[in-house]
Amino acid sequence: MNPRQDGKALKVANNKDSLHFALEKLAEENQLIALGDYKYQLKKRVGSRHSRQSYEGTVDMTRSGAAYIVCEGLEEDIYVAAKNLNTALHGDKVEIATWKARGRWRKEGAVLEVIERASEQFMGTLWLHRKHALVVPDKINMPVDIFVELKDLNDATDGDKVIVKVIKWHQRTPKGIITAALGPAGSSDIEMKSILINNGFNLEFPEQALEEANHLPKGISTQEVKRRKDFRAVPTFTIDPADAKDFDDALSLRFLENGHCEVGIHIADVTHYVQKGSALDEEAFRRSTSVYLVDRVLPMLPEEISNELCSLRPG
Repeated sequence: MNPRQDGKALKVANNKDSLHFALEKLAEENQLIALGDYKYQLKKRVGSRHSRQSYEGTVDMTRSGAAYIVCEGLEEDIYVAAKNLNTALHGDKVEIATWKARGRWRKEGAVLEVIERASEQFMGTLWLHRKHALVVPDKINMPVDIFVELKDLNDATDGDKVIVKVIKWHQRTPKGIITAALGPAGSSDIEMKSILINNGFNLEFPEQALEEANHLPKGISTQEVKRRKDFRAVPTFTIDPADAKDFDDALSLRFLENGHCEVGIHIADVTHYVQKGSALDEEAFRRSTSVYLVDRVLPMLPEEISNELCSLRPG
């Protein structure tokens, strides 16, 4: 039902704008599902009361705005119409309710809750209006524009490519803030950043991870040296090229007194700096790997660690 229909059913004198505001609040509290076209539906009425089942899965969005939910243990993906996605986007982990509609051979579903977002940052083009701005995302499977208040533009201007972070999710127009203004479209730098962002990689590290990296000790303590076998007197050379972003691997070669030849394989000990459960560890787990493009690398760890502390360098 839409606000006008609700007003008639409830027999209240409130105008449709105030009713719409109340319905929005109920949708934010997860009591209603926003279906689009100003219509809302009670969650408990999604599907048949007796046939409804719930599952967790990952959103695979189509160009039309509808999606299929890939659920572990189910042979078939669950179709969810665009109006029943409840702000879920491509790659999000969600909880869904499913049912088999009368006359249909396969199950359909509706998103009850977004458990984990695949991304909260998007790249797009900023368009300024008199009292607000909109970011039109580059990604095809991001079917809604993002609303931005003029105070949150971060020096971006009309037509700029920008990175926008969603701070409030809404079915029709999520609200966001500009985290970076990249300038006019078309440069190779922007295209490279677009590849990374549109594939779910964050360009920036969380503040807490950077704070941890800045406070790591730059030297190696005497106690730490005593715990380890010291190879610093053995001539050792890295096998990465001179223009590499980090130097993880190295080799050494020496001839022993018994005539044998010893080849040493040296690997940077990242775990000395990145402790289990730390903000750095959690961010590295999310990123999984460094990402290499033609002209740059997006590291798994901040450059203070990957390029310096955890690189095998002279001295």
